[in-house]
Amino acid sequence: MTEATMVDWSAMTQRSLDELRGTDSLYRPTSFWGPGLDALLSDMEKRGLESFKSWPTASSWFYPRYGVGFTYAVIDKVMATVHASLPHAQPGWIRSALVATHEARRDFDALRLAWNQTNWPCDLDGFGESQVGTPFQYYRFTNAPHGWTRPYLNYALCMAALSRHVAAPPKRFLEIGGGFGVLGEFLLSRDPDAVYVDVDIPPLLTVSSWYLRELFGDRVAVYDASVAPTGPVDVVGSAVLPNYRLPDLTGEFDVFVNSFSFQEMEPDVVENYVDLVVARGVQWAVSLNSRLGKPVKSGNRVGVVDPVTSARIIEMFERRGFELTGAYNSPLIHSAGQLAVLRRR
Repeated sequence: MTEATMVDWSAMTQRSLDELRGTDSLYRPTSFWGPGLDALLSDMEKRGLESFKSWPTASSWFYPRYGVGFTYAVIDKVMATVHASLPHAQPGWIRSALVATHEARRDFDALRLAWNQTNWPCDLDGFGESQVGTPFQYYRFTNAPHGWTRPYLNYALCMAALSRHVAAPPKRFLEIGGGFGVLGEFLLSRDPDAVYVDVDIPPLLTVSSWYLRELFGDRVAVYDASVAPTGPVDVVGSAVLPNYRLPDLTGEFDVFVNSFSFQEMEPDVVENYVDLVVARGVQWAVSLNSRLGKPVKSGNRVGVVDPVTSARIIEMFERRGFELTGAYNSPLIHSAGQLAVLRRR
């Protein structure tokens, strides 16, 4: 890990929340994310950033898990029951099934099979997700010092799809709604020349800033007091910024990525973001979002007003001069999501 200058994370969170309330409605949390904002802020205050991957809210809002998320206590109880009925069953095999190791292994194998090493040479075995943040699940498949998790492999599969279309390794990546910044971890750990900029709402702005600073130090700029509240935002290298400062971000990017967050927004919000992304010169757009969209809000059920589907996102980019070069479902993606790769014409 790299040393970083000290940041007042509480002050960053409060500043971004205050500024968010005064910004255009296109940047404020929509119907789906309202409940999540309060819950995440509560976990941050009570539990601290050091364990964010294990927050009770994490699996629902930004840190998906494999299987059904059995705790060790539940697994011990199941083991005792199984042993009574099948005394010769191998404990390791049973535990592996209960923590859904087969699902993680499937995605890890799919990643290595799908990646085009000719177009984009990449070490897929020697790097993985850090244990910083205390992950609830952690799978090891090689002798590498790191392991693999569902968020990490989700993004790795996105990059695997992209590798099948690019002619050379992309260098500059822009993401909206990057969760805890795991795509940045994937890219920056492998390539010292890669640039990753993530824009997100608080408090995930704080979570991803803290995480990437822990891993890469001052290589990643954050929204601290040195960044003026208005005017152009000039980023020399990688950075994490509030979503509402995207219009102020200068510079151009090779690749735009959105994974499972456009589907949680309303169409006018996504249209605005797509306009801003296209204006930053991206040549490639990678979208992993639901084929059906999120459920419509009803009563107390969390949902959206007007679902944004993968097809709708593809159409938005096509109207702005992009063409679909690849759409991936099973066997690369085992979820409700569709992975789409688009290229500027």
